Amino acid sequence: QLLLEHLECLVSRHERSLRMTVVKRQAAAQSGVSSEVEVLKALKSLFEHHKALDEKVRERLRVALERNSSLEEELASTKEELQQYKLGGPPPSSVPAEDKPKENGQVDSGDQINNVSNKASPKPRLTNGGVDVTDVETSARIADLQQALEQQTGEISTWQRRVAEMTGRVGELEENLAKAQKDLLKAQEANSTLQRDLRENVAQKEDQEERIATLEKRYLNAQRESTSLHDLNEKLEQELQHKE
Repeated sequence: QLLLEHLECLVSRHERSLRMTVVKRQAAAQSGVSSEVEVLKALKSLFEHHKALDEKVRERLRVALERNSSLEEELASTKEELQQYKLGGPPPSSVPAEDKPKENGQVDSGDQINNVSNKASPKPRLTNGGVDVTDVETSARIADLQQALEQQTGEISTWQRRVAEMTGRVGELEENLAKAQKDLLKAQEANSTLQRDLRENVAQKEDQEERIATLEKRYLNAQRESTSLHDLNEKLEQELQHKE
């Protein structure tokens, strides 16, 4: 009974479905199944449930860590690109395709002509003393990169917080799993003790039944002897009366 109460406490603390399982198994125990065996089965179910839940949380934690690493790499790349813009030039990844060499290391002739013409005719500046168009585009690009950087930093913070929560959840599940294992071991020990006591009780019962059977045989033999002696006594009394 104590084991059943302890099991119900564990089940109600963790999963309602397991509590329903215990109720069903208790109903089955009333039909002739050993309640200790059902308690052991319920504890095993609790152990397997915690194990599966722990594996699921670990998988989610792994995905979150991978996502966090990806965001950190993307953040580092964005920071590097932003630094390149701040230094006054576009990052290597934004070099126009026409300036990139072909696979044989040479640039197309048409591209060379375009590059020469572009270099020969620089972009016009504003005549009213304004800023170069390139500087405006660079400033806009820097603003976009800073916004993307802030967004990615926020995402990384969110993922780090989720990773911390999942880590705490994993620790809690591991603690609950350790408790369930201890309870399972205690239940197994209690079940072994009950089985040993049951075997001893069965042996004592068989011994008592054997003794009772022996006593019954002795009683029947004594009863037959008593009846025989009683008959013999009556016969002797009758013979004595005839002689008198």
